[in-house]
Amino acid sequence: MRGRKPVRQKKWLTRRGGPGSAANSGFVGKLAVLGLGLAAMLLVAWFSGMLLLQQLGQSSFFQLTSIRIDGGVRTTKKEVLALSGLDVHSNLLALSVGTLRRRIEAHGWIESAEIRREWPSRLQITIKERRPLAILSLPDGLYYADRQGLPFAPAEPPEELDFPVVTGLGEVDAWSEEQRRALWRALHLIRLAGRGGVILPAQGISELNLAADGAVTLFLVSRPFPVYLGREPEVALSYNRLVRVLNWLYKERVFAETAAIRMDYLPGQVLVEKTSGG
Repeated sequence: MRGRKPVRQKKWLTRRGGPGSAANSGFVGKLAVLGLGLAAMLLVAWFSGMLLLQQLGQSSFFQLTSIRIDGGVRTTKKEVLALSGLDVHSNLLALSVGTLRRRIEAHGWIESAEIRREWPSRLQITIKERRPLAILSLPDGLYYADRQGLPFAPAEPPEELDFPVVTGLGEVDAWSEEQRRALWRALHLIRLAGRGGVILPAQGISELNLAADGAVTLFLVSRPFPVYLGREPEVALSYNRLVRVLNWLYKERVFAETAAIRMDYLPGQVLVEKTSGG
């Protein structure tokens, strides 16, 4: 029998500079010290910067000397200035643009506010006001509504009240999904009428009543008979069809005899009801 070859035993040697060497441990230690030193320098720089900003924030060099306010029609410059909380002692560097914007936009008529610093001591405030599309009749009074149907400010004299009035709504938080969709359709119809149509302009709409099931009923300024629009989702189709019906009534001189217009009579058909004397 042949003898077995002796098994060579390998010796594991730690090379100089390997993972477990003293030299490598020293290098890691130096990196740690360097990192701590860099962190300390950054911390000192941050504190120094904060102290510098605090001192500059109290400096008279950045004290406000001029505040310009543009864009207001419903809101006066005095109102905007009062909302901002700024005065001659305010510092341009110390003020928070975000906080200032939120204060101004808290006003019901102000949709957005643009704030721009003009160094070293002037401030420009440009506001964009909401444009009312209709008036909502709510349990606690009349309110202007924007394009999204959100009430944003009370509608009271001597304010302008020449807008279509939307009725049938309860408290805002209690609006059903059907009522919200009906409100969107009513506002869409007002927008279409506001494009300058002669037969049915926005000024010719007196009221839009919203039922609990989402049905919309329109009343004209010239003659307060009901126009039952129903729940037709195609608002442009309803508007154009109503314009054609009104145009026909005017031409045939039977508008004064009309008692109601039913746009929800049958699909694609309109029923015009006449007064008993007509």
